[in-house]
Amino acid sequence: MSVSIRDFGKSTSGKTVKLAVLKNDFMEVQLLSYAAVIHRIIVPDRKGNPVDVVLGYGTAADYELNTDSMGAAVGRFANRIGGAQFPLYEEIVHVTPNQNGNCLHSGLHGFSHTMFDVALTPDEADSVTMTATSPAGTDGFPGNMELKIRYSLAKSGLVIRYSATTDAPTVCNMTNHSYFNLNGHTSGSAMGHRLTIDADSYLEADAHSIPTGRKLPVKGTPMDFTEEKTPGRDIGADFKPLNDCGGYDQCYVIRDSGLRHAAWAVGPETGIRMEVLTTLPGMHLYTANFLKPATVGKDGAEYHARDAVCFETEDFPDAPNHPNFPDTTLLPGKPYSSTTIYRFDLAEN
Repeated sequence: MSVSIRDFGKSTSGKTVKLAVLKNDFMEVQLLSYAAVIHRIIVPDRKGNPVDVVLGYGTAADYELNTDSMGAAVGRFANRIGGAQFPLYEEIVHVTPNQNGNCLHSGLHGFSHTMFDVALTPDEADSVTMTATSPAGTDGFPGNMELKIRYSLAKSGLVIRYSATTDAPTVCNMTNHSYFNLNGHTSGSAMGHRLTIDADSYLEADAHSIPTGRKLPVKGTPMDFTEEKTPGRDIGADFKPLNDCGGYDQCYVIRDSGLRHAAWAVGPETGIRMEVLTTLPGMHLYTANFLKPATVGKDGAEYHARDAVCFETEDFPDAPNHPNFPDTTLLPGKPYSSTTIYRFDLAEN
């Protein structure tokens, strides 16, 4: 196991962006201090060849210039807040609207647009910790919030541990927005990937992807991934949730609680299989329906819509506006914490 930190390049404002590299006998993960981005995940295919399974960009400036949250840590509140407002005790908090009058991924200055400090994690030989602060009032969110993200390798898995504190009541919902293509990041469409999701229901949402508060059963619908299938099989079905979003872009309600299995994904060309585990109640499946980079990707790659699949473990979108959803309030003295693991091996067939 080795951990190193070195310079990667400059941001558009001239700040130095660091590259942290975690490597063991099975895999290598590269991370950037800008937006705590997962820049590369390199794992072996069925022939033993190294394959980079996440999409990304070649420079720090490219990550800034594109608006797809590629590989980034997303928060304070990942996903959407309807009407760009929510109740918090006796007040209505107004946050920045940046998509159809709603707040997506915390507006314009969330953690996916923030420079983190990165350092070796004290007392842990196999991890690095990214740290950033979101000052009170950033995009309207109250409270000075400090976020720490610890990235570590556990044999064949990347472990992501989030922790956050605040000095005033606020909300918190963190995710990672990596775009996965298990056939390799340059291999084109991911619609032939084989997926399984451990969810019997998903969140009903309006045409702008704002939850209604209802959970709908997946059984008998194109949303059902309880048995293995490809997203390409049903993505073109005449089904309102798919039509509204141009494909899959919905939050699944993961069974059970605690750190548990959420999903499998297999790249049929490489045989690489990924397991998603999480402590969070939901996982947003997004088939990169609107991916249209303004710049070329890393290694000269050209990315297009549906060239990847995102598995965004999360609290439920718009949770502050739905008392029946798990509470996302963050209070002083009661830190936020969650864990997500991306674990890799080879499929049997």
